[in-house]
Amino acid sequence: MRQRLASLRQSWQSSHALLFIPLVLIVAITAVDIHVPEDVHLGPALVIAPAITASFAGPLLTGCIGALALTAQVIISVLHGGLTSTNHVVQIVTTTTSPG
Repeated sequence: MRQRLASLRQSWQSSHALLFIPLVLIVAITAVDIHVPEDVHLGPALVIAPAITASFAGPLLTGCIGALALTAQVIISVLHGGLTSTNHVVQIVTTTTSPG
């Protein structure tokens, strides 16, 4: 029993440590997209974060990372011309419907 608990704790710690990868990706993609010219669109790359998360985490954490990526896409859209432009609407919908 003790060995089983140690194994569960180690896998939990490993998967939570891996959460830094999608979080760093979201922050980096958002920061770069905000600072590049408005005709360069990196926001769609945010779908990478929940896709990566799904490979090591369950649906709850994957959904949380997906919601964070969607929030980042909305922030990018607001800072680059608003939520009503066709381009930003498509990017938001794409981020929302990404597999993950």
